[in-house]
Amino acid sequence: MFVLVNGKPYPLPQSGTLAALLRSVSPPAPFAVALNEEFIARGTYDDCVVHPNDRIDIVHPTVGG
Repeated sequence: MFVLVNGKPYPLPQSGTLAALLRSVSPPAPFAVALNEEFIARGTYDDCVVHPNDRIDIVHPTVGG
């Protein structure tokens, strides 16, 4: 199974939760996540199921103007 993480294919052994994917990817905090272009609240990562070909975008806040 593959998903797209920030536009790059990422292999997963099976369908799982967004929380499991994030543990595997280990993005540095702080970050926010969108699944198929929808923001996912941090408290729902364990309930959010990731499917083949889903698009996950992990974004980090930046400072500046």
